[in-house]
Amino acid sequence: MRRVILNTHLFIAILAGMFMVIQGVTGAIMEFEPELDRAFHAELSYIKPVGQPLPAGQIIDAVRRQLNDEPVVAYLPSLSHKLSSEVLLPSGIAFVNQYTGKILGRRNRGQTFLGYVRALHVRLGTGDAGKTILRWSAVAMLLSAGSGLYLWWPVKRISIRTKDGLKRFWFDLHNVIGICSLLPLALLATTGVIIGFESQLAPLVYKLTHSLPMHAALSQRKTHTETNIIDVDTAVATACTHMPGAMPSRVQMPQYGGLYRVEMFYPHDRITGSRNVVAIDPFDGSVVSLTRSADLSRGDWILAVNEAIHTGAILGLPGRIIASLASLIVFVQASSGAFIWLYRKRLLAPPIRVAEGVRE
Repeated sequence: MRRVILNTHLFIAILAGMFMVIQGVTGAIMEFEPELDRAFHAELSYIKPVGQPLPAGQIIDAVRRQLNDEPVVAYLPSLSHKLSSEVLLPSGIAFVNQYTGKILGRRNRGQTFLGYVRALHVRLGTGDAGKTILRWSAVAMLLSAGSGLYLWWPVKRISIRTKDGLKRFWFDLHNVIGICSLLPLALLATTGVIIGFESQLAPLVYKLTHSLPMHAALSQRKTHTETNIIDVDTAVATACTHMPGAMPSRVQMPQYGGLYRVEMFYPHDRITGSRNVVAIDPFDGSVVSLTRSADLSRGDWILAVNEAIHTGAILGLPGRIIASLASLIVFVQASSGAFIWLYRKRLLAPPIRVAEGVRE
């Protein structure tokens, strides 16, 4: 049985190792995607606060004046007084100082480096075929962790011997790092499998929890003949009234969808804080639909927790650091495993009888 498990462990590494490394490295980068993006584009991201931020309407008007009345798709107010706000346009993104209304710079539509990293992590930069490969590579990662635990268990050694040469060093390093990182790697793999196969697993989750997916609370939308619409600040104020304590994180203009769509964020809710949306009729300011994170069903909440565990957000910054380091360990394990495989005859054959725990 040990030989079967060992061959399975090797076969999984050879077949899916490259894809697991891609997922690990890109996942480690994505854990700090906002911080990295700001570091790469500091001139667009950081501002010096002066006084009070301008109302959203004034910021949008200022941007349109500077860009020859280009239409605005959405406004993303800054969640920090030291960071700029963003205005989404058909041509790209304008970064704006919310205290002065001045555009700091623009980013045209197109794939950025971090956008390409995200595309690699989610779909190998391709499409459905890439998604399929990666969801099964997550399964392979889970099987690799389980088989590695089985192979380590008879000896249970957590030490690295440096006196027996470089080959033995890599062998011990592979085992020690593998067992020490087993829990976070297993969590990343398990949650990744659930995300990858969510369309198939979600119905089971809802069935087991006796719940249904949450649907936005809808109200009757009226028919209007007038052409005047409420301003964006009124729409934001209406959303804040229905979500006390939440901060607006995105406001979509009614020219794109027929409604003001205000996304609200609760800073202290790490799991479902961003799952709040208020849709507002642009003519009379009435609320057309309301989605509150507090109204999530048990199934919705379980799926949200799964996502928060996968991204590390459930523990805040410490969780993201753990998730990033665990993702990078995939590369270390693949490298050390490849080295062991290249010298497998000398490392795994007698007189080293690992299965029985007998010393050389």
